[in-house]
Amino acid sequence: MDGTGIPVVKKETGGRQGKLEGQPSHTREVKLGCVFTQTGWDQEGYPIRDSDSTTYTGAIETAAEFGKRIYVEAWKRGWSRAAKKVVMGDGAEWIWNLAEQHFPGAVQIVDLYHARQHLWELARRLHPNDEANQKAWMKIHQGRLLDKGGSKNWCPRFDPLRPSIRK
Repeated sequence: MDGTGIPVVKKETGGRQGKLEGQPSHTREVKLGCVFTQTGWDQEGYPIRDSDSTTYTGAIETAAEFGKRIYVEAWKRGWSRAAKKVVMGDGAEWIWNLAEQHFPGAVQIVDLYHARQHLWELARRLHPNDEANQKAWMKIHQGRLLDKGGSKNWCPRFDPLRPSIRK
């Protein structure tokens, strides 16, 4: 699951607050979901997705409405029969709220792209105004914590910092 802003005509943003205070919105958030089946693992340990199993759903709607939409799609696709259930997202709170509500017990994973983005945010907060130390910190931690499969161990280690890195 993910959401992104898309440009719309002015009448579609009437009364909506923009990103800057006092400015009107120029976009609306479209929420998107993808449901697929993983068929196994390759020789390097990466998941193999059954490409013919992928379906997509999306709309410009509230998180609550989208939660019902993605739940119905997953249910039609056999969610109840899945041996292992996973919800993947970008770390946005609305996604984890929907995962808890509609997919309780599912493994929740922040996708690698956004995990790297969040790790960079942490580096910037740990070393403000110090780009050299940010890069050095990332060089050490990105490979160990994300790229080599150590991500399951890093979240609890940085949990005390969580309130300071939340948006």
